[in-house]
Amino acid sequence: MKKFLLADDQAIVRSGLKTLIKENFAAYKIDEAENQSQVMQGAKNNFYDIVVLDINMSGTDFLQIMGWFKVMSPSTRLLIFTMQPEGILGRTCLELGAWGFVPKTAPTEEIIFIIRRLLDGQKYISPSLAASVVQGGNEKRRTNPFQKLSARELEIVLLLNDGKTLVEICDLLHIEYSTVNTHKRKIFEKLLVGNVLSLSRLMQTFNIQESRLMAAGNRTLLSC
Repeated sequence: MKKFLLADDQAIVRSGLKTLIKENFAAYKIDEAENQSQVMQGAKNNFYDIVVLDINMSGTDFLQIMGWFKVMSPSTRLLIFTMQPEGILGRTCLELGAWGFVPKTAPTEEIIFIIRRLLDGQKYISPSLAASVVQGGNEKRRTNPFQKLSARELEIVLLLNDGKTLVEICDLLHIEYSTVNTHKRKIFEKLLVGNVLSLSRLMQTFNIQESRLMAAGNRTLLSC
């Protein structure tokens, strides 16, 4: 029997995914988790074929949980299911061991198809993300300023954009204030912005470009 773990801090999201899986896949066991601690504890006690993971769950350290699965359960197929833009975190998630990256706004049919693909042992990436991974030096990658950032810097960008203070980021990521402040300074230097408002505006501009790119053609699949 195949096993799923649905990890999201919103009960309605977990419920929707659970119903979707039950209606489209037979003979599967489905567990749920609402925080990082429950995810790790569940994965210690069970082997999950697929973990559908929202990396923005409250109190979740994105780098820690991705690194933990890579070491402790490398055979688990991680499907990142998030509201965050693919262009900002998609490539990083794949580099950290994810098998797929899909926005929560994706159509039901696409989510079902992606899950089937992962169960068949194949990764899923969209056309734009595939171009970034396979063609590395293409125009999209060069014009995306967020590709200049490290995984930790990307994580802090998302928290700053969510309105988190440096002190709150320290608590969430369990790192020193001076470390967060240094990351923030380097982020601003790399993105050529002077404050959080400018950072948010840059993210909004990029999101508009990304949505136009995605609207220009159908999403496709790439075997990896």
